[in-house]
Amino acid sequence: MKKTILLALALVCGNIIYAQKFIPKIGVGSALNYNVIATNSGQQIPLTLNIISVNEPMKIKWNLPGLGSGSFLIPVKALESGTKMRLEEPSPNQDTQFKDDETLMFISKSTLADLVKNQTFALNNIKFTVKPSTTAYQINSKDADVFHAVSANGKAEIWILNNPDFPMICKLTGNPGGIDFDLTTVKE
Repeated sequence: MKKTILLALALVCGNIIYAQKFIPKIGVGSALNYNVIATNSGQQIPLTLNIISVNEPMKIKWNLPGLGSGSFLIPVKALESGTKMRLEEPSPNQDTQFKDDETLMFISKSTLADLVKNQTFALNNIKFTVKPSTTAYQINSKDADVFHAVSANGKAEIWILNNPDFPMICKLTGNPGGIDFDLTTVKE
């Protein structure tokens, strides 16, 4: 009888562990690899973002083959309460300074809190509502714990990592700014 109970307990625990979704730990030394698409031309280019510092200012080194590399300097306040995502072609060999309300490939912690509490949030003055996804989003070939949301007009979709420390945007399609992207791999 004890063996049967232990076996059942082991199976239940195994299923709980198996059911948990992947949340990569993002911090200093992490490398985020994206495929960026200019929707007006269909041109695709790989983008690598390396987290250099999470102190003030947050420093993220970027590399775009054929363009070069540089750094984004993002105020820590943007990670805490930013409401805009800035996407533009950076200038090589330079530091690009962001404003207190601008993020890059992530939403702020306060925006994630709105998303979790209300199942809605705004980014760049576009309202998004969480919707169930029909397929699992994968990072490093593992089902990731992400929120899927759709804009009010139904044209933009976004996938956000459920990570309260660094709510990274994994995928964006239908971006009115003309730049879509998709996370391909993460080195923690």
